[in-house]
Amino acid sequence: MSKQSLTHILLVEDNPADARLITEYIAEQSWPNLNADAPTITHVERLAEAREALTDEVDLVLSDLGLPDSSGVETLDQLLAVGASAPVVVLTGLDDERVGVDAVEHGAQDYLVKDDISPRLLQQTLRYAIRREQQQQELRQRNAELALLNQVVRHDIRNDVAVIVGWGEGLKAHVDSEGEAHLERMLNASEHITNITETIGDFLSVLEGESDPELHPVTLDRILTNEIEKARSAYDNATITVSGDLDSGCEVVATDLLSSVFRNILNNAVSHNDKADPEITVTVTDDGDSIAVEIADNGPGVPDTQKDEIFGRGEMGLESSGSGIGLYLVDTLVDMYNGSVTLTDNEPTGSVFTVTLDAVS
Repeated sequence: MSKQSLTHILLVEDNPADARLITEYIAEQSWPNLNADAPTITHVERLAEAREALTDEVDLVLSDLGLPDSSGVETLDQLLAVGASAPVVVLTGLDDERVGVDAVEHGAQDYLVKDDISPRLLQQTLRYAIRREQQQQELRQRNAELALLNQVVRHDIRNDVAVIVGWGEGLKAHVDSEGEAHLERMLNASEHITNITETIGDFLSVLEGESDPELHPVTLDRILTNEIEKARSAYDNATITVSGDLDSGCEVVATDLLSSVFRNILNNAVSHNDKADPEITVTVTDDGDSIAVEIADNGPGVPDTQKDEIFGRGEMGLESSGSGIGLYLVDTLVDMYNGSVTLTDNEPTGSVFTVTLDAVS
């Protein structure tokens, strides 16, 4: 199928009068094909026949959803399940326009109300459906290529950073006191790069989801304890204490990416801390219906003018060299879990991030 051509239409319609009228409308229009002929039409009346006729030679499917052997959106689902590249345009009755809207939400490229069809509207709708389907296929292909490139690049970056860290650790016994500070900065930067690659991977996992994620019970104490231990290992100058209702087996409604929420907040609390010895306090409060996790630090805090924007896309924040994507991911995930994340001041200095999630009763 060339970019502007529409040469073969599969018409799925069990009403002979409607099928005849649509065929006449298609025949009387001037179509911008290379041979200037109207598209060839294959007409079937049943879903089973349509599935058999839907081959790679078909450029577009024009289908009623109410057929003798299928009805409603299930008809569309069955057509799409064939796996052909042809876009589907749905035909509806005047009283079933909502069905057409539902069909578009399920994957149809467009819909037409039978009583409103004119030759010009029919041609325009079919041509636009072809173009949209082609654009979506190209976009899916580009996204797949970018996802592969991202995976390869992040893998290579992590491998190279591991080499840097390994050699850097080996240098500790060979540098003088003046060089220790420079070496420590190099190792901290390496750790930061690793954190960024993990965050980007989590973020892309969220963006690539074509539908809302399936929320399920997640064991909070296991995930939170694991991320705290990771932070302690990565930042040996930081003191992280835990208090409150972190009971074994307590569960919240989330997904497995919940670990990324706490990892990014903990990393933020240490990496933006201006104290020589960062102090982080994690407090868990369970009121039965929800569980709140407070992560407080003794850093410089966040000015009031930035509190509303700190979770925004691309926020640098506090003159950080980071991209801000970590806190944006936090906000996106928590919202996805129907929870909330807030930022308040700590006393006497610092910030308190509070993540509140629904508890599993």
